[in-house]
Amino acid sequence: MNNEIKIRKVKAEDAEQWSKLQNLVWRYAYKDLLPESVFVEREKPERIAKIIAGFAKHQLAEDRICYVAEVNTRLIGYVSGIVKSEYEHFGIKNYADLQAIYIHPNYQHCGLGKKFFNLFVDELKKRNLKRFVVGVLKDNLQARRAYEKWGGKLDVYTQPFIKDGVELTEVFYTYDIEKIKNKEDL
Repeated sequence: MNNEIKIRKVKAEDAEQWSKLQNLVWRYAYKDLLPESVFVEREKPERIAKIIAGFAKHQLAEDRICYVAEVNTRLIGYVSGIVKSEYEHFGIKNYADLQAIYIHPNYQHCGLGKKFFNLFVDELKKRNLKRFVVGVLKDNLQARRAYEKWGGKLDVYTQPFIKDGVELTEVFYTYDIEKIKNKEDL
């Protein structure tokens, strides 16, 4: 059995696995932050069907940067971003937006997140973009440590993140692409 991780651009037929992986990672990362009802709602067949139906429009658009990692045709992770931030605060400042690096819990801590991060940066360089932002829940300490290790600067801007009556805070890390450490140092 070949367990080699392959990274490639996202394809339309990845939609169902993408949605299920996203839900699994949410459940793992936010289990102590959000109520069970949030995960149950995200896993409803009608919600998954809606994501699948709109997947190509959202993830395959020209202004998107989306790659997946797979082992034996099974998605184990993805990186997704957009070339112009949809956060009003950063969009007016011409930031790209790293929207997600999601990795199956069994494949975390093996360097895949760093590979996705570097791939996103390389894509921004190809498009002559100079900076980007990533939003993360304030209490998601694992993700925050990674973004800090990779050179992110904590911005003063925050915003509420509300799910099923639970209000959390989203914080933001900004990156100047020219100041990102050498890839080997990450």
